[in-house]
Amino acid sequence: MENQGSGKSFIWVRFNNNPTPYIFDARDIKLKKDDLVVVETENGKTTGRVLTLAKDADIEGLGDIKPVLRKASREDLEKLQRLKEKEKEYFNYCQERIEARGLPMKLSRVEQTFDEKKVIFYFVAETRVDFRELLKELVKKCRTRIELRQIGARQEAAMIGGVGACGRELCCTKFLRGFQRISLKMAKDQSMNLNPGKISGLCGKLKCCLAYEQEAYSDLIETLPKPGKKVYLEQGLCSVVSINVMNQSFIAKTPDRRFVKASVSDILTEQEYLELTEGISEIDHSEEAIVDKDVGKTDTKEKKSKKRSSRKKRKKRRK
Repeated sequence: MENQGSGKSFIWVRFNNNPTPYIFDARDIKLKKDDLVVVETENGKTTGRVLTLAKDADIEGLGDIKPVLRKASREDLEKLQRLKEKEKEYFNYCQERIEARGLPMKLSRVEQTFDEKKVIFYFVAETRVDFRELLKELVKKCRTRIELRQIGARQEAAMIGGVGACGRELCCTKFLRGFQRISLKMAKDQSMNLNPGKISGLCGKLKCCLAYEQEAYSDLIETLPKPGKKVYLEQGLCSVVSINVMNQSFIAKTPDRRFVKASVSDILTEQEYLELTEGISEIDHSEEAIVDKDVGKTDTKEKKSKKRSSRKKRKKRRK
């Protein structure tokens, strides 16, 4: 894995406790996607997985980029297995003490750094928690540096993982490089059912996937009239009832209270509508004139037939 235009290799590395990846210098180590590497971080030595090669644009503006220490060896993998067993032990102990003290917090995950110099306890809580006594008990148990770190519901879901309503692994666990702001407007723009159970993920927050097609939906919505707006159609000045973003169509209510389906191309300007109605009225007037002429002809025929019948009657009387 070598960056184009440079002799160095820079890679994106992702850690289990954070969905945000970081760039590291791979040096001359040959690595491929999903390889486990040992790196130095602020929390000490830890392991992470290689995501992909970093582009030159990603590296621009970055200062000191830390190097990859080594590709995880067989001994490293065995050590990781031992650390996982310790993490389970610490998790169970911490959970027990939380319940015993009745603390309003939910323990999410325990992580021990690769150099075993620090143990981090991740938890979720809605309010501020006084965990000073709990911290003392954890120090006695672990006999090393302890950090209790509060995280949000989205971070917890990214750490623990799971399967979403789509049947696939959670995006935040699999490939997302960070969390972006998700709003209810995104669901409204996409004409989704606003039932919280339908638009919320396992974390209880709005689904991250609502943002994937938001830009396309925003562009499509700009061309459609908003519900409640008045538009000119062939049927007259109609009121928009609902819109279909994907089909670029809408349902409108006509002046005579009928509902019609129309597309964006069917919308007329006021001038176009006036010209259309004038043309229709001229056609109506011409049809009325034709009818009047026909009526006139029938009247004259009737008059002539009446005259003939009256003449015949006169002749009969004379005789």
